[in-house]
Amino acid sequence: MSNPLTYRVAHLGLPGSFDPWSWTRRVDWSEANLRKLQELGFNTIQLNVAWGARPGDEPLNLEDVVALTAEQDAACPQPVALRGSTEPGAYERRRDDLRGRIALCRMLGLRTLFHFGAPYNAHARYGDNPPNCVSDPAVAERYALLIEAFARDFPGVDDLLVYTYDQDAWLCSEFGDCPRCSGVPLHLRLTPFLDRLAGAWRASHPAGRLWWEPWELSAGQSLQCVEAVRPEGFGLSLHAGVAECMTTIVADRWFRNAAALAQARGIPVLGEYFIGGGSEETEPLHHLAFPLVILRALKAIAAVPGVCGIKEYYGLAPDREDANLRMAGLFFGEPGVQEPDALVRLGEPYGAAAEGVRACWRLAGEGMELFPWEVSWFVREIGRSSVDHALTAAYLHGQQCSTPSWDSTRHSVFMKVDDRQPHPWMLEDIELRCRLAAGRWASALDAGSSVVAEVPDPLQADYRQGLDDLARLRRRAVAYACHLRETNLATVMRRHGSENPAVADAARAELLCTLREDRENWRAEVAAGPAPGTSPLWPEIDAAIAELESDPRAFLAHWLQEAPTTLSKGHFSLTSR
Repeated sequence: MSNPLTYRVAHLGLPGSFDPWSWTRRVDWSEANLRKLQELGFNTIQLNVAWGARPGDEPLNLEDVVALTAEQDAACPQPVALRGSTEPGAYERRRDDLRGRIALCRMLGLRTLFHFGAPYNAHARYGDNPPNCVSDPAVAERYALLIEAFARDFPGVDDLLVYTYDQDAWLCSEFGDCPRCSGVPLHLRLTPFLDRLAGAWRASHPAGRLWWEPWELSAGQSLQCVEAVRPEGFGLSLHAGVAECMTTIVADRWFRNAAALAQARGIPVLGEYFIGGGSEETEPLHHLAFPLVILRALKAIAAVPGVCGIKEYYGLAPDREDANLRMAGLFFGEPGVQEPDALVRLGEPYGAAAEGVRACWRLAGEGMELFPWEVSWFVREIGRSSVDHALTAAYLHGQQCSTPSWDSTRHSVFMKVDDRQPHPWMLEDIELRCRLAAGRWASALDAGSSVVAEVPDPLQADYRQGLDDLARLRRRAVAYACHLRETNLATVMRRHGSENPAVADAARAELLCTLREDRENWRAEVAAGPAPGTSPLWPEIDAAIAELESDPRAFLAHWLQEAPTTLSKGHFSLTSR
């Protein structure tokens, strides 16, 4: 079976989403690492990480690496202060790094892509009425000139990829106060801007392409743009689902519709996905292995008519063992490979340990597919959540920001896009699915741990780290399940305490067991060593258990009560207020 994917796009490094200017793991831009990606089947390299937190001062906008002449700048000024590092030499360092990366890719025969956000508006700083407005002719002219300057200064770049939301870009709302954009639907304003950018790039690179990521647009807006934009030299780079890049939810109705509309107009489509062991969903747990999930997703994306490529969304680390990434390479080489054969071949480097390792991978993937990743955007970065969760009533943190997608289409995917107290049934739903996932992960850990001693030495360190990451992932699922169940049990006790004491007593007994399980789960996390978000001290859990044992009425007055949302355990502790 021939490979249906013309483009296979990778980039290096695992960004830190929560800590600006930092990496979770920096990966060297070296010939060795690029060759490893090439051997896996990648043929295009994104030259910059282009992550909103700007790890290591990676270029995020055209302005980070190119500048206009004084005359051009006077005619088309940039009114928004840049957010890249302004330290002496930073601008030239970014340019030198980019030139070095381009040269490496050219030497190896790899295509290149530079990723940026436009129009630059310092992300959401200005809300619905940003100073750089796509309906302003001077803004469109400025970006056409910047693209011309980029083409001149970096002639080895083949393609561009532009975000028009996020990546420090932002757009006016037709329901805002911009005098140019008020009352004008976004697709009527944005497509001329995209046409101008694509035309500017095509003038310098007739064989190149400007890819567009319709990030944060509603489904309707993005589909209308596909219908309206000029197809010449234009392409779409789409998250594999309308709401977010998600490991277990791919090729949804919106993705299929967008690809079909694009195919009818001769516009190629890339599907963006988490190909490796690192992702924004599990950050900073980057050694997780669930290769069958990766194979199923890549097959589903590649099977959509109109899709011509796969693009890594988060970042890759080819300098270490990554079963997910190796599975992607296997698929690139043999798109028709079947799961049993793929798993057998993937496990061969593990020698005598292979059978247990394969069982671990299979069960870990089942847990990933059972876990409720669609509950809220804030279930992402789960490795940062606090195992010592708050002991106010559990809720489900959902409010993220105001964009067309968040205020429309994402409601169809994420269960929670606000911070209102959920119905107990919703709390129970998430609790039960966390329990199911945690059970599979416990079995995966048993299988994987049983063969640790037999894993070949070159794979030992990464394998052990993978088991540690999986154990931490499981403990976070258990913490969520405990907190959600504790909250519902307290609700039952309050409702039935006087009218039906037998029900209340049963709920109290179960609640006591759940709190003790919760405490043991936290103790296991502390014993495993430092982890983001989790405190080595949790006196509240001891106090809550003691009060429930001695005075249930006092317990209900003090603990698991609804309270204002203060994000007491950080943004990524899903159930803590």
